[in-house]
Amino acid sequence: MLRVVHPAARQEFAAVRAINFLTLILCLYAFSRFWRSVADWNRNRDGDGVWLADAYPLGWVLLGYGLFLTRIAWFIDLVSPDLLVGGMVLLIAARVLELDDGKPHFIADYVGLGLLLAAAFYTKAILFYFAAFVLSALMIRGFRSRNHRGPITSTLVCTLLVSPYVAALTRTLGHFTVGESGRLNYAWFVDGTETGPWAEGGASFPFFPGPIVLNVPRVFRIPRIEGVTYAPWYDAARFDKRSHATLNLRGELRQLAINLKCLNEEILGTHSALFVCLIILTCAAPRASFSRFASAWVCIAPMVLVIGMYLLVHLVDRFMIGFSLALWGISFSCVCVPPDSRPLARRVLLSGIVVFAANTLPGLLHFLTSPVENPVQRDVLVAQALPFYGVRPGDSIALIGDGQTACWAHWARLSVVAEIPSLDSASFWSGSSGQQQAAIRAMEESGAKAVVWRRDSDRPCPERWLALPDYSGCVVPLNPLHPAPN
Repeated sequence: MLRVVHPAARQEFAAVRAINFLTLILCLYAFSRFWRSVADWNRNRDGDGVWLADAYPLGWVLLGYGLFLTRIAWFIDLVSPDLLVGGMVLLIAARVLELDDGKPHFIADYVGLGLLLAAAFYTKAILFYFAAFVLSALMIRGFRSRNHRGPITSTLVCTLLVSPYVAALTRTLGHFTVGESGRLNYAWFVDGTETGPWAEGGASFPFFPGPIVLNVPRVFRIPRIEGVTYAPWYDAARFDKRSHATLNLRGELRQLAINLKCLNEEILGTHSALFVCLIILTCAAPRASFSRFASAWVCIAPMVLVIGMYLLVHLVDRFMIGFSLALWGISFSCVCVPPDSRPLARRVLLSGIVVFAANTLPGLLHFLTSPVENPVQRDVLVAQALPFYGVRPGDSIALIGDGQTACWAHWARLSVVAEIPSLDSASFWSGSSGQQQAAIRAMEESGAKAVVWRRDSDRPCPERWLALPDYSGCVVPLNPLHPAPN
């Protein structure tokens, strides 16, 4: 998007929001296709019984789009690939169910699956493993049914399309890899041997930004890469050579307990009403329901395995958008409703939806309607003001705050070479004048042309700091510069 429209600083966030909107539309399409596919999958397979989607069509629609709304709304404004990942997972799940309906399919259908799996890998690296699990499941099913040409075709198409990127990664990093995020997250969150000494638990500030050049307050010297705003987060796999993933049983058990809490919140917390509803509905015909659920293993197993990988390393709610929607959909679609139990099943499902909505919608509406501080205007003002203080594009800069979120530095085309992270900003502001001057000298020795604080509170600019326009921030020139503007 940025390469196509070349937006100015004020319009860059609008371009990003446009990408988020397009991603949301794709995710909605993917979900609607999956929701139809999972219902059709039950209809097309052999077996007696009436399935929930046919026993109560209106409830099935309300359940699906209620789940989608409450799952997606929290992440609409989040700038991350996870919404797109969720859409890709749902499209793949829909395609797998369509191929697993017991009917013959053309080779073109398997070519389409291979294209989807390759596109998923380019969306996020962990979906390479999801693709491997899906292809393995299809291969097992294919050999059992003596129909292995289709899965082999999907494997060849996916391998052909992902190989160039895997080869580029391997050449860049010097060893075979399909992505280094797993290794880095294991080192940061499970092993923690590198991050532990200076960030408690390693979780709140996991990556290693650079050497500490002053301890009170902590000043980090950031390596400079020409044309890059903040080197440590630009390409952590190449930059962070200190973080080595080594098996750590104690850390693994600790992180597993943390991640299980997140999973527990998904099943027994936010969605507890639906979970209870699912149990009650299943009890009407448990054998048929469990049998049908087990027959969906070719779609369920890959998703469960990926969630298991997350559980062993690092799991947050946004990682599970597509997986949770797909698993809830398959679980409810496999509910067998005896003919004489249809009225009861409808009441149970509708009650579950109502309780789920009453439990979820108030918090969601509060989240959507709460005013959110928008720092964009402040970042734009800082970026536009710095040239008046002699800071030019390509210069080195130091900051008080986190370089990861220094949009003003990106827009001003500056490189961060020193920082006092947000975790230590209170220590800087509460320190003596001598400690503050020592921190500024350490930043100057790192090659910074100025120290910038983008204002994030009502704190006034300290003595000898220059105020930026409209209370957007403060700056300390570190070299003879042009006179400050009025």
